[in-house]
Amino acid sequence: MRRLALFSNFLCVIAYLSATVSAEPLYWSAKKDNKEFLIFGSVHVGSSEMYPLPKAVTEYLSSSDGLILETDVRKEPDIRYPKNQITTKSILTNEQKQQLMHISQSLNLNSQQMLNAAPWVTALTVQIKRFQQLGYENQYGIDNYLGIQATLNNKPVLSLEPMQFQIDLISGLKNDGQELLVSGLNEWEHSESNTHCLFESWKSGDKQNLQEMGGSSDMSDEMIERFVFKRNHDWAKQLDGNELVNSNSRHLIVVGTLHLVGEQNLILLLKDKGFTVRQLSTSKKAPCSFVH
Repeated sequence: MRRLALFSNFLCVIAYLSATVSAEPLYWSAKKDNKEFLIFGSVHVGSSEMYPLPKAVTEYLSSSDGLILETDVRKEPDIRYPKNQITTKSILTNEQKQQLMHISQSLNLNSQQMLNAAPWVTALTVQIKRFQQLGYENQYGIDNYLGIQATLNNKPVLSLEPMQFQIDLISGLKNDGQELLVSGLNEWEHSESNTHCLFESWKSGDKQNLQEMGGSSDMSDEMIERFVFKRNHDWAKQLDGNELVNSNSRHLIVVGTLHLVGEQNLILLLKDKGFTVRQLSTSKKAPCSFVH
């Protein structure tokens, strides 16, 4: 009986270790005729703990015809930023201003500069500094890392959209990004736990958690349509056509993971266009949940 108990415990340990080792960030194979993609879900900032990346992804890049990113920021130094039309302080309530000042102080930001900046600038600045405060840096972002690896291996790096498009998209929001900023303020209380959970969910390939996070923000349907759905449809059209890449090619695609889960995601849209898509990564439930 003692041997049986020890054997059972041993099997439990092996099962636990196997589940831990096999869990990966999400990636899929997509094929149509002679066109092939490996689609890898990204997070745009990160930490050294996220590496090494799955071997299947890095080996695919090495043997591919190139890398496709949302945008390659290294190629676009001449970005045009719009003039500030609306200031942050003009669109916030007194309570929200006090909250922003407190947040700015906790992040070592100049609160007066934040109040005088456009709402979208304030929102992005606060988000970036919060990521840094929690230990996540741009240099460890998946896009940045794989872009460098592609360049080192003499692989072309293509963009689905220019950086200027992304700047115009954000700066063109109603009231210069009021909704984006207010959404961030409303979610600030849970930002630490939710940020850590995002990265745990990414590492585990937890589609349910990631989908829940994508639908849990205070952003309106109009904003989600603008930032996610419309872009997904445009990307699917580009990938299905032959202008971005020709019909006889193999490319690694790296886009934000939240574009690959939930409604109207890129995976489903490619299936609708006749691609045979299958998930290659192994997922598990992340040891966390998002707080609303």
